[in-house]
Amino acid sequence: MDLSIIIPCYCSGNNIVKVVEEINNTMKSTSLSYEIIMVNDGSPDNTFEIIADITKKYKNTYAVDLAKNCGQHSAIMAGFNYAKGEYISTCEDDGQADVTVIPALIGKLKEGYDVAAPIYKQRGERSLFRKLGTKCATAMGKWMIPRPHGIMVPIFFAAKRFVIKEIIKYNQPFPYIEGLILRSTYNIALVEAEQKERIEGKSGYNFKKLFALWLNGFTSFSIKPLRLSSFVGIICAFIGFLFGVITVIRKLINPSIVAGYSSTISILLFIGGLIMLMLGVIGEYVGRIYLCINQTPQFVVRQTTYKNNKKCRDGEDLFENNH
Repeated sequence: MDLSIIIPCYCSGNNIVKVVEEINNTMKSTSLSYEIIMVNDGSPDNTFEIIADITKKYKNTYAVDLAKNCGQHSAIMAGFNYAKGEYISTCEDDGQADVTVIPALIGKLKEGYDVAAPIYKQRGERSLFRKLGTKCATAMGKWMIPRPHGIMVPIFFAAKRFVIKEIIKYNQPFPYIEGLILRSTYNIALVEAEQKERIEGKSGYNFKKLFALWLNGFTSFSIKPLRLSSFVGIICAFIGFLFGVITVIRKLINPSIVAGYSSTISILLFIGGLIMLMLGVIGEYVGRIYLCINQTPQFVVRQTTYKNNKKCRDGEDLFENNH
């Protein structure tokens, strides 16, 4: 098998059929043998029934049904555990990914790159909230995770098998795909592409899910927030010391000055708020350590269209899955 394409699906019943058709039309122009693995991320609608019907229509397609919604990144990790291809690609379920660049991505891998990803010169129309969210996630990624200059890896990318094999060694409950890629390799190629408009529906990412995704990036692959907490603490301590010295000097110069109650309360509230914020950051790390020790799973597979509900078919070498 040359290529495995992983598609995480959430409430995408009306979109996924067109996405699969577009992938099949694109791959017809290549000599690559391929499979499409669709992972239903606990959709509350009939998405699994639809992708299961697709597997009956196309023999090279397979469906995996997760028992609950685990998030896009966990769904992709689930798909990685079923992939058989020498190359593995991901694809979004909303039709925005330009799947026609998949052969170009694979071409870059054959040239010697470990990972290939599209760089969008033009993006589809998005809401102000999503634009802001993307900018925040991009800024966070650049600051938090070491990377080559100008490299950003979106959800839609292609990688060699050894990279994915290294990625799925991460068995903790908070996967962050870009961080997992960048801790495996910096040998990444970019291919110009155009992000299309969503076929229909709206993004499954709300503020809560985007915030949780940012936290994954913050706490799973960097201790910079903790270092920032220490730095802010030092700055605040210095400001407090400086303010105290100024207060003493003013009192010595003019003994009639009365200490201000309002300014004292304001300072206490400011320092107290900073302390609580820093404790919250530390608590987030400690809480995630606790969940990791408890071996909270990334995902739980309810059923698949694979024979006997196995992660692999008899005689074929697939990734080992410990979930």
